[in-house]
Amino acid sequence: MKLSNKRIILFVSLILFVSLVLVTVLFVLYGINYPLRQVAAEEGTNDSVNEKEKRVINVSGQGIIKASPDIAYITLGVVSEDADANKAQKKNAEQMDKIVAAIKNSGIKDDDIKTISYNIYPKYDYDRNTGASKIIGYSVNNSIQVTVRDILKTGTIIDLASENGANTGGGISFGLSDYESYYNDALKAAVENAKKKADTIAGALGVSVKLPVSITENSGYQPPTVYYNKTLDWAANEAERVTTPIESGTLEIRASVAVVYEY
Repeated sequence: MKLSNKRIILFVSLILFVSLVLVTVLFVLYGINYPLRQVAAEEGTNDSVNEKEKRVINVSGQGIIKASPDIAYITLGVVSEDADANKAQKKNAEQMDKIVAAIKNSGIKDDDIKTISYNIYPKYDYDRNTGASKIIGYSVNNSIQVTVRDILKTGTIIDLASENGANTGGGISFGLSDYESYYNDALKAAVENAKKKADTIAGALGVSVKLPVSITENSGYQPPTVYYNKTLDWAANEAERVTTPIESGTLEIRASVAVVYEY
């Protein structure tokens, strides 16, 4: 009987110990952390209230700067044909070498002349009666791009290329060598434009704007180009040839921003 009582006492003690441990763990997990969670919740509520209480004006601004291009990009090339592929390639290479030499002699640097495409195409003869086709020759197309940093020489370069055998071209485009400087001016104008809009809105409301809460640049760094679409007469004979007139026009550099002002 005494042994049975000892077992009962041991069992009860074990239950009390386990209960005490569980109560302690629950207190640590929930009792101590409760004030912290309550404070965090209250802070979150206050942040939400503050956000709702903020009074803001959202505006966008645009800036446009006009500039005259100071650089030109000319695409020109040679198309050669022959019944033999190797001969067609040789003719093309000789003609292009002549063109490049003439352009370099005019003052264009090696780095400003680059090949942009080179293709060899077979020419076929199709027999309608039999439905068969056979290769009767080859066409070689070699195109280069010439960067002209003295824009006044654009027409001269085109004429030189034509005189030395160029018989195809992809046109002309114009750009700015110092585009970033013009873009920064446009960006500044865009910010000033946004500020004027915000001041106008605030004035109508009888309030004044504070410092910007956020500013977002919506435009990207994309140098614009102007394309010259005139078809160049590469086949004109020497007696009729005149200096090619080229007008570069004006470029527009644009920038835009979105600004949020608090008032």
